[in-house]
Amino acid sequence: MDETYRTRLDALEATWATWGELGESLTDAQWSTPTRCTGWDVAAVYAHHSVFPLVMSEAPPPVDDSTARPLTAVEILRRFNAPGGVAHAMAETLVEIAVADVGAHTHRELIERFVQCGPRVLGQLRAARPTAVMPWPASGGVTTLVEALRIVLMEATVHLLDIQRALRRPPAVPDLALEDTARLLAEMAPAVEFIEAATGRSTESPLPVLR
Repeated sequence: MDETYRTRLDALEATWATWGELGESLTDAQWSTPTRCTGWDVAAVYAHHSVFPLVMSEAPPPVDDSTARPLTAVEILRRFNAPGGVAHAMAETLVEIAVADVGAHTHRELIERFVQCGPRVLGQLRAARPTAVMPWPASGGVTTLVEALRIVLMEATVHLLDIQRALRRPPAVPDLALEDTARLLAEMAPAVEFIEAATGRSTESPLPVLR
């Protein structure tokens, strides 16, 4: 568990650093480039994901470890992405929140969430217990830090690719982040359907598993 936790922290550190470096290189025109995320330009994607370092810098509410079984990242994401789940019901609201965040902050402030707030958060997490329990927003349950970190890393990876593709740049994501995200998405898919599609034994794909 400790090794998995450290590896995910290392992956997130490298990925957030990439977000920061990329942001530093963007022109005003590039910040306004539309992405494949409906309703979001590059700046809106930055605003959306950079909320994670901000929120994670605050101590989560205390949770009694004995009151509920912690959900895994797979369980949380399956709930979110089920028909009628949060990923669908809140889609328009999330677009509006990110666009409003862009309007309220400079590009410099969005970058600083990664280059200043990010390292502080990662330092706090390195001193934390991987199995510590915390609530996960809109999930109706709790999860552990090591599982929460898996979701944050996946979000950082997927949205970094969104931006790089929008800017017509080759994918440049840390290998550890790609590997962990690929495993997580594969685990979300129904096992039999995924295996048969991946090996060419079925033309019916269980993908996509994430909205």
